Amino acid sequence: MIHRALFIAVTMLAALPGMSSAQTPDTTRIAAAKQMMEVAGSAAQFDQVMPLMSQQMSQAFKNLAPGSATEIDDVFRQLVPKFIERKGELLDQIATLYATEMTLDELNAIVAFYKSPVGAKFASVQPKILRDSMALGQRWGQKIGEELADEVRRELKKRGIDL
Repeated sequence: MIHRALFIAVTMLAALPGMSSAQTPDTTRIAAAKQMMEVAGSAAQFDQVMPLMSQQMSQAFKNLAPGSATEIDDVFRQLVPKFIERKGELLDQIATLYATEMTLDELNAIVAFYKSPVGAKFASVQPKILRDSMALGQRWGQKIGEELADEVRRELKKRGIDL
């Protein structure tokens, strides 16, 4: 009985690598996904995110060591370009995600859309809409959070808990 269970388990484990490689999209779909990301402006958005992220990180380091601001700025100026050059790693992984979930025909249709006048317009306004949406979301979340905290305090006060 134990040998049979062991045999089944080994057989199932041996099948796993085949299953995962069967799910890997082909290079044609990955290339189409990369093209889609390029015409959609996804790759360019990374170019905007990295400087903002490094600026915030730099400020956090300066807050920890205010007397070393010049040195911190120098180190970030030296190191950030090295990491910006690595954006291809992330884009390759994201392209694989798209290629796994979408067919070649779907990816090509999206590329055709983004190459159309309305698609190009959509791609051009996306970064601004995303930035503005994030700001709206932050303000909305803060407002909702404050309202929730007020209502929780009122409800707790009714139950004898004064915060």
